[in-house]
Amino acid sequence: MAVQRPLYWDTGNKDLRQYTDANLIVLSYFLRKRYAALLDAGSDYAGEVKVSQPTHFISIGTATNKYRTQGSGTEPDDADNTGGAEPDTVFGTQNTGGSDVGYSYFQNMYHNTAFSTAATINASGSLYWSSPDLKIGPTAEADLRDTLVTDCITQMKTGDEVGSYRVSTTDPGSGTWSDKGTFFTDTKYGSTNLPANTTNQTTINTYKLWLKTANTTEPSSPDNYITWDDANNEIQLWATADYTAVSPLINEVYINVIARRALTYNVATASAGTNRGIFYDKVWSTESASTAPVNLGIYTRYWTPTGTEVDQNGPYYFNCIGERDPDNLP
Repeated sequence: MAVQRPLYWDTGNKDLRQYTDANLIVLSYFLRKRYAALLDAGSDYAGEVKVSQPTHFISIGTATNKYRTQGSGTEPDDADNTGGAEPDTVFGTQNTGGSDVGYSYFQNMYHNTAFSTAATINASGSLYWSSPDLKIGPTAEADLRDTLVTDCITQMKTGDEVGSYRVSTTDPGSGTWSDKGTFFTDTKYGSTNLPANTTNQTTINTYKLWLKTANTTEPSSPDNYITWDDANNEIQLWATADYTAVSPLINEVYINVIARRALTYNVATASAGTNRGIFYDKVWSTESASTAPVNLGIYTRYWTPTGTEVDQNGPYYFNCIGERDPDNLP
């Protein structure tokens, strides 16, 4: 198929012209911004990532936060010193406990967003030039992909990333990022005081899911694109920078193609595709032992996690692995 360039009104020369490559780049940006706004609304839009499983979402991976817990052992003061001074029991080593907190991740890749029908696209009145005629459309998905959608997907994956996700402890910077909530919390045993709460945990890092919704500096918009108003039999001008729900070129022609071809992600212990964040599950490397003084005829020994932070599970990678295939969905 082919690039089918929309038409715009050149205010300087007072005539209709085809979008240049530079104009298409601008329109591509505002199309991505519209897609990002739909994801940000959190209404289970195609391509949305969540740490929950609404309808139409499928699993894209799991992760586990492992943390060690304090252990203890006791022996009575039996006044038998044949084995040495009290306490005379060999308590053993590595007696700390452990616990797991599991995380599951999901993406809306199941719902088969329909391609806009020719009737819907024609009703939008979007005009383009196909020699020797001025036409409404295009109505072929392949043409729409060639014109804007392929560039949008490329920009989301390896360009400015507007309309795509990252995992990070802080705002990734370089643009406007929407905080979509906690993705993974890495904890470790948090007390060295004896005796201590056996489940006392402290947070090492809280990793969040971020959605990029805009660039810091947005492009200057070209002259307004035009549509044909069939009801009034006239040409209308639409602001290119208008990416809201009322923009026919974006919302009735292109947005469903973006949704059908949205980026897909997974969480894995190996990097694949384009890495969009790494997160870790750390635990204490060893333990320390301490025996409390006899109390009511009982000795108690505590084993407390300590040492250095080492990897237990992972590291985990949040991968952007490709493009959604609407004809081959789970």
